[in-house]
This record gives sequence, C-alpha cells and structure tokens, in this order.
Amino acid sequence: MSKEDATSRRYRSGEAAKLARMPAATLRIWEQRYGVISPPTSAAGQRLYSDEDVDRLRLLKALVGRGHAIGSIARLEGAALQTLLTSKAKDQPGTTPESGAGAVTIVAVGLGELEANECDVACFESLDAVLNSNAFATGLIACVASLYPETVGQLAEAATRIGASEVMVVFAFGTQEATQLAALQGMTLKKRPDGLLRAGEVLAEFATLLRQRNLAEAYARSLWLRSPRRFGDATLARLAQLSTTIACECPKHLAELVMQLSAFEDYSNQCLSRSPADALLHRHLGDAANRAVRMFEDALAEVARQEGWDVMEPPSLAS
Repeated sequence: MSKEDATSRRYRSGEAAKLARMPAATLRIWEQRYGVISPPTSAAGQRLYSDEDVDRLRLLKALVGRGHAIGSIARLEGAALQTLLTSKAKDQPGTTPESGAGAVTIVAVGLGELEANECDVACFESLDAVLNSNAFATGLIACVASLYPETVGQLAEAATRIGASEVMVVFAFGTQEATQLAALQGMTLKKRPDGLLRAGEVLAEFATLLRQRNLAEAYARSLWLRSPRRFGDATLARLAQLSTTIACECPKHLAELVMQLSAFEDYSNQCLSRSPADALLHRHLGDAANRAVRMFEDALAEVARQEGWDVMEPPSLAS
C-alpha cells in the first residue's frame, strides 16, 4: 500500500465505531446531538471517517469514561482533548468506566428518589437524562406508563449508552408489537396490573436478577455489546493462503465466513429503517452477525495457534 493510499484511507461508520471500540449507536448520537465530528460523505451518502477521526473518537470515549460530559468536550480540538486526558489521568490514576466516580451498578428511570442504602443505584427522571449523563451501569430499570415500539428503541439506546447488559421494563400498558420487540432485545418485562409501583420491591427484584445471572445467561439473553474485529481483511486473506498440517481448507473457509459475516453486519448497520420496529430488527440482525464473527474469529485463532502462525496485524496496514 502506498503512502498516499494509506493517508487517504476511509472507514464507514460501523468500521469507525469498531476501531474506536464504541457502539455504532453511540457514534450516531454523538454526531447528531453534539457534532463531535463531521466526516465527508460518499456519493451514496455514507459517512467516511479518516484515521484522524477515529483517533478523535477514541480520545472522546476515554474522557467520557473518566467522568467528562460529552456535551462539554464535544467541540474541543484534538490537542486540548489530549491535554485534558493526560491531566485527568494524573489526577485520577486507574479510573475506568467500571471503577470511576461515574460508575454505578444500576441506573433507574422513573422510580423516584430511592434510599441510598437500597443498592448501588443512580436515579434519573427520564431516558433523555440518561443519554446525557456520564453513568455506566450493569443494569437499567425503567418504569413507564405505556410501552410502545419507540419506547423500546429509547431503552435500547440508553442501555447501549451506559453499557448496561440487562434491562428491566416496568409498565402499565403496552402494545403487542412493543412487548415482542422488547423480548427480542432481551429485556425483562414486568407489568403492573394494579397500576401501583412499589419502587423498593421492584429495585430489589432487579438487583437479585443481576446477581443471579451467570455469564452463560448474560451471553444468551443480554443486550449484545458488540466486539471489534479481531483480524483485518488483509490478515484474513493471508491466513487463508497459508498451508496447514491438516488435510482440508477449514482455515480458508473460516476466513471467508468472517469476512462475509462482517460485511453483513455493516450492511445491517447501514440498512434503511422505516420505523422504530424496523430499526430494532436490523440492530438484532447486526448483533447476531457480530456474535457469529467473534465465534468464528476465535475458532480461526485456535487453528492459527495450533499451526504456529503469526496472526499479528501488519503495522503498515494501520498506517
């Protein structure tokens, strides 16, 4: 690859989000609400991100993880972001989204003010407030009067934003379409037949649910937090061409499956959505493809380990 080609390399939104190790949904929110970045678009209208754009997203993600509100740093220059990150690291060494001041176990929406000793919880009045916060949590619990497909979409967006792997929705009334979409997203539904909310009891039930979920259940039922690609296309192409000690073409087929599934994931991310229900369906399809990519990449990595192959990404490909 020539130096000119390397410097002009561009990524689509799904690829840029993976490189920045953040959900594509968060990237869209940051662009639409805060204008963190303004990449050029292709003739087909797709955003095209440069390596500099990806570096900026990584800086912003790191700062948000250390307690900064995205709205307060969205328009800062790269040098200012780097300085802020360095100074923040000195002031708070070892701070991470999981262990820093903004980290909580549960984010609760619409449950009112709860006693601090009930559990490790942060209370919000609305889902919009959650999206504009710096909170990170294991679980999200929300109480809504009515459950519609749009509400499910907002819950999924909020869960992605705070990194919650479990969601419980407490509702009085809801459409069949909404409840089906919520179930598709792995959310736990709790209906209030008497219209009354016993916040303490509901919260305690959700906390117990979080404690009881083991890793296998979380993998099968949780909202999937997508994993970035382990191998680039160039590395996959190289592995597919290597000779093996086993008399078959399994490495080649594994590499092809990873590339095909990754392409489908990107396609799902870019696919037009006609309604909130349609958007959630495409999210589910993309999540399924991402799970499959990770499993096949793990399988390919095991083949490479047993064959003694070097699977490190060539440095020139990332420049």
